Amino acid sequence: MLEIVRVDGLLMHEEVLPAVARKLLFEFKNLANLQNPIIVDQNNIVLDGNHRAYAFRQLSFRHIPVCRIDYFNENAKLRFWFRMLKNVERFDTFTHIIQERNGRIQPVESAVALTDIMRKECLACGLQCGDRYYCVRFPCTMVKDAVCAYDVLREIEKTATARHMNLSYIPCKYAGQQEFCRTLTQTDIVIWTPRISKAMVVEAARRKKVFAPKTTRHLIPARPLNVDVPGLWLKDSVSTDDLNRTFKRYLQEKRIRRFPPGQVLNGRYYEEELFVFY
Repeated sequence: MLEIVRVDGLLMHEEVLPAVARKLLFEFKNLANLQNPIIVDQNNIVLDGNHRAYAFRQLSFRHIPVCRIDYFNENAKLRFWFRMLKNVERFDTFTHIIQERNGRIQPVESAVALTDIMRKECLACGLQCGDRYYCVRFPCTMVKDAVCAYDVLREIEKTATARHMNLSYIPCKYAGQQEFCRTLTQTDIVIWTPRISKAMVVEAARRKKVFAPKTTRHLIPARPLNVDVPGLWLKDSVSTDDLNRTFKRYLQEKRIRRFPPGQVLNGRYYEEELFVFY
């Protein structure tokens, strides 16, 4: 459902990346139109669009367009960002960083075995190095909940990058693709991030605890694009009800093109069905 809500009523579930936030703050300072709505659940928890919501809050926008979904519907999928480390000269150099934080590293026989372990132990991490796989566990006194699990992981990332290892983020599905695995070199390590649940995301947001950046990826049943809401509407001090009536008329004047999953628009690949307004 498309609607407009108050920015001060949003609940964030992830921290922002400073570089991305700075770019959006500059871009939105004289905003003509907001192209795409952010994605929220029934409780105004921001599932996709944390950086846009952050920028709107910092720039004192009153309202923001959203696509509201039933988060616990089986067609709304929670996925994760894995971490890719390159330029790791020695595997034991990286594992030493984990052990410095009391992490225990256990070899496992395969990717399937690691997947099974992490499904049962949702706060555990994994390592993929060539055709070798490892499970990583931390003491429960350190990793008390899902947010803590990603906080520990972030500290490991910071230490690794400080030691000249190159960090990037990849969709979790890549780790199981043969084509991707063939591209890995002896100096590459993939960190499999904790398999947290939707309930954990909601609980953290309600408690106003935020995950580290690039924790979750959400796939929704259908994604609306190119809504293009005028920026002036979103700064006006009109009531939310009045604004939504104007928004409804505005959408009724547009046409919609429907695209199947697997499209690339504006340089981004979409796994969901798309409804593009024009």
